[in-house]
Amino acid sequence: MNGSGKSTLLKIIAGIYSDYEWDIVRKYQKLSYVPQKIDIDATFPVQVQEFIHIYNSWISDVKIREYFKKFQSEKLINKTLSSLSGGELQKVLIISALICNPELILLDEPTAGIDKIGEEIFYEMVSDVKKAFPDIAIILVSHNIHLVYKNSDSVICLHKNNFCCHGTPKEVSKNSEVQEIFWEYVLPYEHHPHESHTHE
Repeated sequence: MNGSGKSTLLKIIAGIYSDYEWDIVRKYQKLSYVPQKIDIDATFPVQVQEFIHIYNSWISDVKIREYFKKFQSEKLINKTLSSLSGGELQKVLIISALICNPELILLDEPTAGIDKIGEEIFYEMVSDVKKAFPDIAIILVSHNIHLVYKNSDSVICLHKNNFCCHGTPKEVSKNSEVQEIFWEYVLPYEHHPHESHTHE
């Protein structure tokens, strides 16, 4: 729900915002934050591999290729950022976030502006990340409750009237207040966050 503070909460966790009154208990040493979007100048022909080096200057080209290979995305390495689709750009941003070996990845509305098919592909990648890097925790902000239920181990539901609840997808989906607030979006789902996916 817009205005409930989801993105603000992520930015507080990431340390981007520091003006708050609460105590934040951090049990991680390193995190990666993936913003909702980045502005790309179409006239600046930076390639994906060059972009990765900007934020991870120490990593070799061989290592970059290894990471992209894990997600069947080697074809993206030599493309320019401005030529990527929304889904491809999110994939590049997530791989860049993984390269620095974080304990926690924060994904701020990563499917905003991506069509339904792109959304499904994105969640497949999140599932692949969880399998390939089981020790990395992922916090993801999304408006798509159905896909959140389907692909998450735990859900925190926020609403702008200060309502908050958390639990497993099944627990949250059965919460009477959640059903009252989000009734038109609460759909039947199958919870399989660790199901394997086949890529073409």
